[in-house]
Amino acid sequence: MNLEERKAYIQTVAEEVAQGKLSLGGATKQLRENLLGINQERFAVACKISKRTLSQLEVDSGNPTLATLDAVFRKFGLKVSLAHLSPLELNAAAARKSKAGFSIPTVTAALPPSPISKGAD
Repeated sequence: MNLEERKAYIQTVAEEVAQGKLSLGGATKQLRENLLGINQERFAVACKISKRTLSQLEVDSGNPTLATLDAVFRKFGLKVSLAHLSPLELNAAAARKSKAGFSIPTVTAALPPSPISKGAD
């Protein structure tokens, strides 16, 4: 895989995570195996984390810290960050949370401001 193909692959994986199609653990495993072709032990050493921590991350168990996620994804030129949800995604999340007994405000599309009519002074 050449440099451009590697960049495109990393971007595709990042987009799949952002869209909720792929978990952080699944992304870690795919990137490690498909780009680096190394085993968990070697990658864990490179990231300065334990093999157990990496193993748990890749199967979406445990509770990785932000430092762990940063150490892993930095190897691929990525960083963990927050992103705004679109109104549709936010409303879908609100519906899921509502079914689970949580409350999240829904969002309506912003309407353009109405012209202010000047009254007779």
